[in-house]
Amino acid sequence: MTVISRRERLRAEMSRDVRRVAAQLIARHGVQGLTLAEIARQIGVTPAALYRHFEDLPDVIRQTAQDITDDLVVFLRHAEAAQPRTDFAARLSAPTRALRVWSLTHRHEFALLFGTPSPSAGSAQARFTAEWVVRLSGVWGPVFVELWARQPYEIVDDDRMDPRLLRQLSDYREASGVELPLGALTEFLGCWQSIYGAVALEVFRHFDSVIPDQEPMFEMMLHRLLVRLGVADG
Repeated sequence: MTVISRRERLRAEMSRDVRRVAAQLIARHGVQGLTLAEIARQIGVTPAALYRHFEDLPDVIRQTAQDITDDLVVFLRHAEAAQPRTDFAARLSAPTRALRVWSLTHRHEFALLFGTPSPSAGSAQARFTAEWVVRLSGVWGPVFVELWARQPYEIVDDDRMDPRLLRQLSDYREASGVELPLGALTEFLGCWQSIYGAVALEVFRHFDSVIPDQEPMFEMMLHRLLVRLGVADG
């Protein structure tokens, strides 16, 4: 049995407090409103004290982004797990709808994870972006793998794809652990492109002047993806 010292316990508590306050500030003001001075003020310590636990502000942002990603992944997996195991349309669409709901109710958090890189995050942005790419593949990826094993959908043959794409797909498959043929992996990532595009347009209000209520268009897009995968009627 590992015994945690009082010093280690206090250090862990401080780290959690910093990340909790950082997440609250990001939710209210966005990452651009985050400073070590404000975090320290809300916790009741000096800014210098934070450097005992974090390298700098980008390190705080990176670790907070990991917490946000953890919460998002739990939310999405819960949505998928609540569906019947044999209903692939429901298992794919439930977390997709959940992502849209989360994104519209966590716009600043969405911007941090999925939006334009923030100067405040510095080099940490690339690290947590790479992390969420892999983490989110763990939500939809297993469903795609199971679907492919039970009822394969139409894919492009490897010899019809650009060798540059094949190399990148192979690297992604190794990093994500989504064990699909490369052609099936293009469908997996193509679905994500469509979902992300629709959600980002709505989160950043780029389409509001044209389509104020975008849920019907989102549902049409989702249905087209399900038809393409052979789990819904056209």
